[in-house]
Amino acid sequence: MAGRQRPAEARFEPLVASLFRRAGWKVKVEPRVGSRRADLLVRRGERAYVVELKIAPEGRRDRLVPLLAQAILEARSVAREVPEGAAPLAVVAAPRIPDPVVAELKEFCLSHAPDAAIGVIDLEGLRAFVGPALDSLNAPRASGRRLHSQAHEPVIHLFSDLNQWMLKVLLAPQIPEPLLAAPRGEYKNASQLASAAQVSIMSAFRFLRQLGQEGFLDESAGALHLVRLEELFNRWQAASLRPVRELPARWIIRGDPKRQLGEALRSPPSRACLGLFAAADALGFGFVHGVPPHIYVEDLRPAGLRQLGLSAEVSGQPDVFLRVPSAPEAVFRGAVRKSEVPACDVIQVWLDVSAHPARGHEQAALVHRRILQPLLKPRRTTT
Repeated sequence: MAGRQRPAEARFEPLVASLFRRAGWKVKVEPRVGSRRADLLVRRGERAYVVELKIAPEGRRDRLVPLLAQAILEARSVAREVPEGAAPLAVVAAPRIPDPVVAELKEFCLSHAPDAAIGVIDLEGLRAFVGPALDSLNAPRASGRRLHSQAHEPVIHLFSDLNQWMLKVLLAPQIPEPLLAAPRGEYKNASQLASAAQVSIMSAFRFLRQLGQEGFLDESAGALHLVRLEELFNRWQAASLRPVRELPARWIIRGDPKRQLGEALRSPPSRACLGLFAAADALGFGFVHGVPPHIYVEDLRPAGLRQLGLSAEVSGQPDVFLRVPSAPEAVFRGAVRKSEVPACDVIQVWLDVSAHPARGHEQAALVHRRILQPLLKPRRTTT
């Protein structure tokens, strides 16, 4: 439901809303319906739907079927309270949902909730809706055609580790230097971007080609410029929903926690930095307090933890949480130093905190409002 769980749903919600708007539907985001809120209320002519959206980090049947059942029940419950009348529409989403899983979801609905309208979407362009007046929303997976026609080429994930780092490099000129450690310049081609980002020319070429194919790159002004940033940010945030290795830990010798944290990170044995809310505090965006600090490390082996002064043998409340980043280059290369202590950059903070249950959505909203929202304004051109 909209008022209770928001972080995950908020990542795909703009995509679903945009899908309906492009198809001519009027869309209300998080409308109050009686004493509750829906994720979306969409209406076109006499037809209206209460949309409940659930997402999973993986497009597996065992993840999506329970979410679909939950979304159906919640959408039905809210739809009953719409004074003008509305039907329930349950939508499930994941970064990629295989075709067999889509078929199983439809079969589940047909067997257990034949009167329900459902939707299945992913980040590869798949749109599979079942219900009155929803056929126009359907679309095949865009990448499927490319995989058949270009099967000899490797499939490049737009938000792979190095691609996320290069996105930060392209965005860096618009973000204050104390908030993101990245080169700042204007690049005309893949060679210049590769040199600045310290990646291979082929990595930069493939990255820029995919950005262009998906409509996120404008080269008309003679320099590389990102466009459609709102959709790009939404997809980036959704793609960051990956399983994260996290380990609670305590200081071997207890002392002043703030001092120990600083000493451990000023000269760590390998790459490490503050993450999530601790990084937000270091960057001056602190909003959530009382959560043990998160530290990003390259591995969780006991020897490395001991060098940081930490032990994974925890009984009771942990002093810190340790994480191995799924995108280490994007995390560690972009990290900034605050009082000689490395901390995640502001974009990484926004990506990481939004799915955290401890008011992470509110922390992410603060960062978005102060840093990312200004980037969405059209650029002024000079003549």
